[in-house]
Amino acid sequence: MNDFCMEKISPKEIRCIKYLTGEMSETESSIFEFELTLDNELKDLFNDYKEIWDNYPLSNNPEAQTVKRDIHNVNRIGRNSRKGYLKYGKYGIAATVVLFAAIWLIPFRNETSAYVNHRHAGKGQRLTIYLPDSSRVILNSESEIKYADHFVKTREVWLTGEAFFDVVHNASIPFVVHTCDLEVTVLGTSFDVNAYTPVQTVSLERGKVNVLFKKSRDRISLLPGEQLVWNSKSHEVIKRNFDKNRVTAWKDNTLIFDDINFGEAINNINKFYGVNFIIGDKFIMDQHITGAFKDQNLKEFIASIKFIANVEINETSPNNYVILRKK
Repeated sequence: MNDFCMEKISPKEIRCIKYLTGEMSETESSIFEFELTLDNELKDLFNDYKEIWDNYPLSNNPEAQTVKRDIHNVNRIGRNSRKGYLKYGKYGIAATVVLFAAIWLIPFRNETSAYVNHRHAGKGQRLTIYLPDSSRVILNSESEIKYADHFVKTREVWLTGEAFFDVVHNASIPFVVHTCDLEVTVLGTSFDVNAYTPVQTVSLERGKVNVLFKKSRDRISLLPGEQLVWNSKSHEVIKRNFDKNRVTAWKDNTLIFDDINFGEAINNINKFYGVNFIIGDKFIMDQHITGAFKDQNLKEFIASIKFIANVEINETSPNNYVILRKK
């Protein structure tokens, strides 16, 4: 199952899959099996999977034939005996979901099997990683990347959050970055991918990249200095020039604000430092701020903001701060 798009699957489906793949403990499995006898929605999920199977052509694969036979046996037993259903229900549902995965999750097969390394940058952290081909990746705060131990036919990584990539050139093995909505393909280049929010960006410093929209299968190529902006809610696509010093400043531990109001800046501040600032005054919300804060720790940053914006900043609890108008 593709971890990055897990939010598209209902919680009950997730529980079914975890149960079937053995990710539940023995106690959790017993509870789930009991709920299955009481929850009609769970039963409906099973029936939906069965319907998919009944309407899907039977392959010549002996294992597939066995699975289908087992499903029919489970449903025959289930109709005749509630006890029999409980006894064999686990295997029947498991078989159905194996089929469900085969039919619907083929696009994610490589994503589920290819990566074995999982790196995560915590709150306020920037993390540098070297991939098996020596390509360098800098992960931004609260971002994660997954990749294989070895790159053979392709060099593929799966990203959630934001990362800067400095890719080693290899004309015979393309480098592909997967997000939930986009697939970015390059040979050797440096670029930034920001997939934090519904408004996602791909910003190219050097080289050339090709961006594939996974749902529509449309493609857009970028040249150095160009940025793709994709709104996954409105489906609006913009290609424009960008200032690389501003867009990728975070990788050099620099926070830049160019005449924007506090309301716009506050999310970037919280993400960069891994804390929670809130604004306690509408006047400050609309106040504009300009500045570059390089290699400043949280204490130094607070002192700078107090001086530049003429505000008070009080710590209300650990890692929680309120910004107020200076009295």
